[in-house]
Amino acid sequence: MASLTIEHLPHELLIHCCSFLQGSTPDVQSLRLTSKRLHDASSFFLVDTLTIRITTKSISMLEAVSNHPIISKGIKTIKLCLCFYGDVEDGQTKVGLLAVCDRRIFALLLQTARAFNAVERAPEETEQFQLIQSRVNDIRRGLTSVELGSLEATTDSESRAIRVILNSLEVYKSRLVDQQVVVKDGSHIRRIGVALSKLARPSSLEIFGYDRTENDIDSSDCSIATMTEKLNSDEVCLDIFLDAMTSRGQYLTLDMEGLCAKTFMGIFAQLSRQQICPSHISIDLDAPKYLELFRPSESEHEMISRVVQRAEDLSFTVRWWSKRDINFGVFKASQEEMQDLASLTSAFFNTETVRFLDLNLYDYSIQVDPPRVGLYDFFPDCKWPQLESLSLVSLPFHERELRRLVDRHRDSLRILDMHGLHIISGTWRNSLDILRGLNCLEEVSCDWPAGAEFGNGAHEDDLVYSYSERAVCEYILRVGDMENPLG
Repeated sequence: MASLTIEHLPHELLIHCCSFLQGSTPDVQSLRLTSKRLHDASSFFLVDTLTIRITTKSISMLEAVSNHPIISKGIKTIKLCLCFYGDVEDGQTKVGLLAVCDRRIFALLLQTARAFNAVERAPEETEQFQLIQSRVNDIRRGLTSVELGSLEATTDSESRAIRVILNSLEVYKSRLVDQQVVVKDGSHIRRIGVALSKLARPSSLEIFGYDRTENDIDSSDCSIATMTEKLNSDEVCLDIFLDAMTSRGQYLTLDMEGLCAKTFMGIFAQLSRQQICPSHISIDLDAPKYLELFRPSESEHEMISRVVQRAEDLSFTVRWWSKRDINFGVFKASQEEMQDLASLTSAFFNTETVRFLDLNLYDYSIQVDPPRVGLYDFFPDCKWPQLESLSLVSLPFHERELRRLVDRHRDSLRILDMHGLHIISGTWRNSLDILRGLNCLEEVSCDWPAGAEFGNGAHEDDLVYSYSERAVCEYILRVGDMENPLG
């Protein structure tokens, strides 16, 4: 960064700075050129983030970086992608993978349709949207054809779509073959652990169970023209399919999920063994079908607690409960399996040093009625005396648990984010009064409440429809002389 600053300094200022140097005044133009060359040459050594995937190339790169005397010292953030591949030759797995692709491409169409209908469109945009609809329909017919083994296409566009789908399955299959070599006998866990031990104590660790390429489409950030161009690109569609299959495919079979869980626990075992204790740790996974695989044993519970002992920023997300069993029937979350998850989160949050805490069970409360566990089932018996920021998403809670939270963090909590919380016992009206006991609160959000007065939190509920988040937040923050907005 210093070299770029020198490169762009005004000529007069450089002359002035150089006048303080002993000896002859250096040539300013040469100084600029040298600065730029130094920046270009050193940029490779200034990498501070390393993303690891369970592939031959990625783990070999990690080992090379960890053995480099200069680059290894600059790595501060480790991102670990826990995506595993299934056997495409297995009929059930193949059907599941194609279904994942179909849902992804259809979701893009729905998102684009919402954006298109939100405002008045010009005629050319209407034509482009029709092209998007046609392309998506061709792709979905192609997915059906591949699933049924009938590869005859009625149009050139559909034929293109089938070729892309078949190519994506071949690439996926080649990645599986590569990964099978990497994970043999659990060697990938040992290799990652040894490599991490050679880094200069990374301060941030992110573990996630999805994959994204540069061609991933965010329809909320795309114009209709851009969306048309992207979906018409075979390369982009190939990446969309691979992202979808890689991200959701690992949850299709017990073997694949078991490998993910084993690697997850193995990484924490390596971190504990190497005494690597990052200050920031983030976990972001899709909801597993078999949560018991992620339940830590007593020794694993202690091991995870040792890794987080110095953490100040902890984030744990388990999302998409609504999609966890979409291919193979619906399994309702049982009391036992939610206790399995709670056993994992209680180990993860078991530190007194945390200042920023985020627990997100995206759409759990919506899918499970009534919720199977309470808020403090997910937390250890820690006081968290330094807790400043707390974010809770789609979590069930009892009114008494909220009172406990306020009693513990009355004079430390500054930021409180509540999204889609579901009250199990008590009322939301009383809960707002309890939250007013947070003396240091500066920011608060509270949207999509459910339970008690709000029923299941549906749009159709009159109280939800008239709910004012602004009024609720101002009441909690004690702005002015307000009465409880819930009566």
